[in-house]
Amino acid sequence: MDWTLLVILFGLEIGLVALITVMIRHKFKGDVKIAVASFLGVIAGITGCIHGLGEILQGNVAPSGIVIEAWPALTLLIGEPAMTLIPNFFVTGVLATIFGILVTIVAAVYIHRKNGGLVLILLSIMMLAVGGGIIPPVIGVIAGIIGTRIKHGKDGLPQSSNMDNKD
Repeated sequence: MDWTLLVILFGLEIGLVALITVMIRHKFKGDVKIAVASFLGVIAGITGCIHGLGEILQGNVAPSGIVIEAWPALTLLIGEPAMTLIPNFFVTGVLATIFGILVTIVAAVYIHRKNGGLVLILLSIMMLAVGGGIIPPVIGVIAGIIGTRIKHGKDGLPQSSNMDNKD
């Protein structure tokens, strides 16, 4: 088996997550709930995109059932299992990629908003339904649950959990 593609995809995922994590950490300056929810959501979104790419490469064929393998050649990873309600690998892959990108954007940019966690949960469930994998949507839902635990002030902005103001 040729491991080149798997190594490249894994390296790309690690690089993207590291880059986005640095940006998130700079943006939220120490708010742990926001940073953790964003980090997990970004991992879920990027991994969902990778599932979508594997499905797109399988072409315009119908899957044999609801549970599919995004990367059938990766026998070590049991073919990267996913599920889909769409009866076409190519369409499934495109939708999984779109929802993966949306999950990544919401996790990186909007998780701190008042309903950001709920939106992330809903997008993760949609990513599950369109071939974004099994584990990535679960991680996205966990990130969304953490996002719903972010405390917001009366103005809708997140309250800082830092102890900067020592009166």
